[in-house]
Amino acid sequence: MISIGIVVSLLIIFHLVGWLLPVERFFRGIINPGSQTLYQWSITLNEETEQFSSKEELVDAYKILKQKQIDTVVDKSRLLFLETENLELREQLHFLSTSTYQYVGALVIGKNIESLSNSIILNKGTIDGVKIGSAVIVGNGILVGMVIRVDEHTSIVRLINDNQSKVAAMVSNADHSMGIIEGGYDISVRMNFIPQHEYIAIGDMIITSGLEGNIPRGLFIGIIESIKKEAYKPFQEAIIRPPVHLGKIALVSIIIPEDL
Repeated sequence: MISIGIVVSLLIIFHLVGWLLPVERFFRGIINPGSQTLYQWSITLNEETEQFSSKEELVDAYKILKQKQIDTVVDKSRLLFLETENLELREQLHFLSTSTYQYVGALVIGKNIESLSNSIILNKGTIDGVKIGSAVIVGNGILVGMVIRVDEHTSIVRLINDNQSKVAAMVSNADHSMGIIEGGYDISVRMNFIPQHEYIAIGDMIITSGLEGNIPRGLFIGIIESIKKEAYKPFQEAIIRPPVHLGKIALVSIIIPEDL
């Protein structure tokens, strides 16, 4: 203990006299950069950290932060929706710009809540030129339904998967097989009355045949997902998968028939 005290006393004397100044400068040069960084971090943390004087202030700050987080999520969701809607609109405009159809764009503002019905309500009506029997499409010419009721400012569209829907259709095969698209099968639809002797295959595209004057020929309906063929029946049938989710339609175009 006496030796330690002597060493400490000598260090104090050497420091006061100045004999340790070169050594102190050496160690100070090593320590100072790190000390400066720590000091700057401490200033930053002190500036960014709120001081709360009560529990109520802390709770209020948490609520504000939580609301900002919710607002951010909502903004991102809205942006994603607008991007999707913009893509759908561009596809429809591209298809319609390459055709001779007269049309009017519309928004879906409601759905039929009846369990046995699949229909939507649009924000366009007779004042916009919409008529009963008008074909309704989305995207690049995809048929989703027909107008069955129209008022001055709104219209009701029966979707192709509705149990009362019937649309004349054609298979894009060598025989151009004809049939009738019928609904009532949830998100899928069925094509009936396809001649038994004509060859159809899974993956074949189904389009409108144009045999109905109010629905143009060539609108895309879907592709064949499965086939039911029995030798003793005169017709075969196929389950058709639409390319869009019929329960999530938000933006459509209504083709205005010229001769209705």
